[in-house]
Amino acid sequence: MDKNKNKIEILAKRLNIPLDKENRAILNMKVSDDSNFLSPYYYDNPIISEEVNNFLFSNKNILMWKGGLTINILSNVIKKENQEVYISAIKSYYQDYVTHSKNQIKRNYILSGVLFIIGVLVFALLFILDYLFSNNLGMWNEVIDVIAWVFIWEAVDIAFIQKIEHSGDIKMAKNIINAKIVFEELD
Repeated sequence: MDKNKNKIEILAKRLNIPLDKENRAILNMKVSDDSNFLSPYYYDNPIISEEVNNFLFSNKNILMWKGGLTINILSNVIKKENQEVYISAIKSYYQDYVTHSKNQIKRNYILSGVLFIIGVLVFALLFILDYLFSNNLGMWNEVIDVIAWVFIWEAVDIAFIQKIEHSGDIKMAKNIINAKIVFEELD
């Protein structure tokens, strides 16, 4: 077990990621003015502002750490009675983000299937026209071919490439949801 802990510490040092006693990555966040921490547009469930989201998501190495995450919020302006509201705002923002992203992925699979079918149908049209006009389509043969490949490529892009791009963001959001959030006074 000690050998495994050593490997984790060496990796964290290489990536310049501070670790706590539980080998969770530490993300320090200094809040000197909390007036923009929460979005001014929430109704009944407080959520963080886009500025806070941008700060958190800019720390990708820390947020992708497999061993978990500790967010240290260093501040003299956040009152004790508001700390639970801030924790709830952070977690609910990213819970909504994960839910929205998963729904988007499902919609993308449906859209991808539709685009793929359209591409196949355009290819079928190309073969039918090619058969009916005995290779007299000329330039239209190439145009229809390109149109079919564009639909198929978009289907692949939407289904696979965009999913890969967004999977990292979903993992970071899940790490934030499961994060241990600690408030500390500034020195």
